[in-house]
Amino acid sequence: MLFISVAANAITKPVAGKLTRDEVVKIYIDATTSGNVTKLENVLSDDLQFNIERGDYVKILDKNQLIDDLKNNTVSDKSVKTTTTFMREDDNSAEIKVEFKYNGYSRTDEVTLNKTFGWVITAVQCKFM
Repeated sequence: MLFISVAANAITKPVAGKLTRDEVVKIYIDATTSGNVTKLENVLSDDLQFNIERGDYVKILDKNQLIDDLKNNTVSDKSVKTTTTFMREDDNSAEIKVEFKYNGYSRTDEVTLNKTFGWVITAVQCKFM
């Protein structure tokens, strides 16, 4: 009986140290809204490409630049409302749209995730409106 219980729990829980896709997205949203990048580095691909669009202005950041930018330029705002929409998903990849609604403006991030040894964010297309 004990074996069956342990085996059943092993099936429903992610492997130790491996985050689910939803946990990775939650870490990303937290870092984006609070500037808390403690866990973010572990869920970003080393070859991450982060594109920021503001009208005609486009800025491209790599992993380290994004972490520095969030750490140094994000003011925690508890009033931010977020909406997450799964645009495409399968067992090994996903595209997720995250909408951030601030006072006076909004931001939409299209986040691409891939799963090799665990879920990681490989690309983000960020648009301010």
